[in-house]
Amino acid sequence: MRPTLFHAPALVVGIAALACLSGCQAKTSSVSGKVTYEGKPVAGGSVILYCQDKQIVRGIIGTEGNFTIPNVPLGTATATVHAHTQVPPGLQFKQKRIPPVIDGPIPPRIDPANAGAAALIPERFGVPEESGLNLTVDRPRLVFNIDLTP
Repeated sequence: MRPTLFHAPALVVGIAALACLSGCQAKTSSVSGKVTYEGKPVAGGSVILYCQDKQIVRGIIGTEGNFTIPNVPLGTATATVHAHTQVPPGLQFKQKRIPPVIDGPIPPRIDPANAGAAALIPERFGVPEESGLNLTVDRPRLVFNIDLTP
């Protein structure tokens, strides 16, 4: 059977599909994991990835230490961990907060010394040049568990 003019569009679509399948792979990944400090989950904060293509992506750390960062570019990256209790020196909030309405007894004030792992993370883990947390993002889904040690 000879190809006719009616077969040409199907042929073009087929060639385009083959070209896409061979060269159109995902260029990003989803990176997830758990952040611990001295074996205990870090509850709250952020994991920030500084990618080799100069993009910066971030994920929120949940109450059990878990995080997920979608759309991470493939390649090498450096990670930093920031806990909610870490505030850069000199940063002050000028916004006035409205006091919360509390029904029942007022909860006790949290002592920073006993605030959990988030309050104890050394500042170096928040600095890309000092964190020592490097990874290679080379697949569509990557598990990167972060165990911080003093």
